[in-house]
Amino acid sequence: MQDQPKGGVGPRLEPDARRAHLLAVGAAVFGTKAYDDVQIDQIAQQAGVSRGLLYHYFPSKRVFFAAIVQGGYDEILNATQPDPSLPPRAQLQASLEAYFDYVESHPHMYRAIFRSAASLEPTVQDVVNRNLDLQAKRILAGMGEGGEPHSLSYLAVRAWLAFLVQAVLDWLDRGAMVDRQALIEVCVGALQGATAASRKDA
Repeated sequence: MQDQPKGGVGPRLEPDARRAHLLAVGAAVFGTKAYDDVQIDQIAQQAGVSRGLLYHYFPSKRVFFAAIVQGGYDEILNATQPDPSLPPRAQLQASLEAYFDYVESHPHMYRAIFRSAASLEPTVQDVVNRNLDLQAKRILAGMGEGGEPHSLSYLAVRAWLAFLVQAVLDWLDRGAMVDRQALIEVCVGALQGATAASRKDA
């Protein structure tokens, strides 16, 4: 069944398309403003729907933002799926290239996930931590390591992911002032150094 905003605002969309549209608009807004500064009414207006319709899909601002974060993570994980036919360093290099491609194509979504999530409620923090855990385990699997939670190698990769996020956010803010390829090489070296040190001290 198609939804129709009250007052004839916005085009008629199937529910899945409407939900995706609301998430895209929300990501753009959250990507440019702090979480506490974003009003649901503002997003509804930009999306061309009523506030009531937005709340029909997402019952609260927290739930709405959590869905934005999860959707962004799903896209990142899909885009950076490693190629098991490549050696570990080449896998990492290719995954980081894809990661940066995603960031360049979706800067608002990336900022919404990582810049707005710092001081949010546990629901959203749980989404962030769960997906960082998935990324860490996938990286360690590509290196041929198990990476049990709280092992030194796991903690090293989780710390590296925090480094990567901050580096990419700074790169987004500075634009052409920071060379993308040079930054990727720095990130590769940082991960290799962190994991080598964790193996040495294990």
